[in-house]
Amino acid sequence: MAGKRGHGEGTIYKRKDGRWEAKASIGFDPATGKPKRLTKYFKTRKEAQDWLAKVAHEKATGIFVEPHRVTVGEWLDRWLEVYVRPSVRDTTYQNYETYIRVHIMPVLGDKPIQKLMPGDLQAFYNAKLEGGRADGKEGGLSTRAVRYLHFLLSAALKQAVKEGLVSRNVAEATTPPKQGKKEIQYLTTEEIKRFLQVARESRYYVAMLTELGTGLRRGELLGLKWEDVDLKRGVITVRRQLVRAKGGPVFHEPKTDAGVRTVTLPAEVLRELKAHKARQNEEKLLLGNAYEDSGLVFCQANGRRLEPRNFTRHFDNLLKKTGIRHVSFHSLRHTHATELLRLGVNLKTIQGRLGHSNFNVTANFYAHIADELQQEAAEKINGVLKVKKQPAG
Repeated sequence: MAGKRGHGEGTIYKRKDGRWEAKASIGFDPATGKPKRLTKYFKTRKEAQDWLAKVAHEKATGIFVEPHRVTVGEWLDRWLEVYVRPSVRDTTYQNYETYIRVHIMPVLGDKPIQKLMPGDLQAFYNAKLEGGRADGKEGGLSTRAVRYLHFLLSAALKQAVKEGLVSRNVAEATTPPKQGKKEIQYLTTEEIKRFLQVARESRYYVAMLTELGTGLRRGELLGLKWEDVDLKRGVITVRRQLVRAKGGPVFHEPKTDAGVRTVTLPAEVLRELKAHKARQNEEKLLLGNAYEDSGLVFCQANGRRLEPRNFTRHFDNLLKKTGIRHVSFHSLRHTHATELLRLGVNLKTIQGRLGHSNFNVTANFYAHIADELQQEAAEKINGVLKVKKQPAG
């Protein structure tokens, strides 16, 4: 039974096979003057009605594009705006948008989405691995970056299949580069001491010390406020992160429930934090109204939020002064966990301090240290088992 919707919206018809056929009026063919219709099939009448309403809304607002004319670039723009922006954090959206604009659009943006083939994507991935840097430097993107591009394209095409723009997700027929297991970097006990000796002259010495003593993520460290620090009990509570955004650093809640946690402070860190707070109070008095007090533990001299990248550059400069091999700031987090393992702290406790939601994440990250400790454990138990032979007689 056919059901007309009126005003050129289209019709709905139940087929003999039980499916509902919907025809949407999408204009007139300029060559023949005949009406043009778009047809889709649905399991229920409600789905068909919703689709017709969606097409009618897109036509009314001027955003409707005939499926065979939609380019990869047009679809990615729509996917970002309609599906991504409302469901993710601003920083995540900006990251998606940057990767798509810088890497995908210049190569695949003008290609009709219905003509996109697995070979097009495979060639794109291979080219990016060979020489796809956007900064003009020699070499290609990292395996991780190319896999991220694959993730974005696959997610966008999956939604395109749902909307009937394409019949299949061609990204599923490609072979993105395999992600090799990256060995984590960390400072040795001796390197920790050398680094802290140099960092002691820095304004952010206490921040570096706190990082090594707690293993916080960079955003968690820079988002720490005095209201989160209990100097009497010697604990901090992680409640937020300070992350980069286009308009400047912004606060975000931790991504998982495990990220919200209380971490006990080493006595040395606690002592330095108390002294740091006293110095910060003196700065407030000196600057008066010019001090922008947002309660941050680690901030600029005027109280403003630290830009995460600038903070990392400061760390890099300190590292150079020590003459130690280069490691990332995130390696201080790994250093914290590695030292705890060496000192005999169990992985479950380390998981809690780091805020990992899954124990396997912690175990996989620090398996290398656990293997080394196996040998130490064998040697220790061997000392217990070794019994001197009693003299005969």
